Amino acid sequence: MRVRTNIIISEDILAKIDIIAGEKQRRATVIETALREFIEREESKAPLVQDIEITDEVVATGTR
Repeated sequence: MRVRTNIIISEDILAKIDIIAGEKQRRATVIETALREFIEREESKAPLVQDIEITDEVVATGTR
């Protein structure tokens, strides 16, 4: 389900989005694709962050 929202972004970013979108895509499609890729990268980092926190805890306390 798609939801309408409003965002405020800098003019230079909007200009780049327009270039990427060209005449065949909508701005919303470009922004949604970029956000999906960003979220996927961030979610893939989550296990690494958790592992680092566990390692730090083990080093600090000697136990888990």
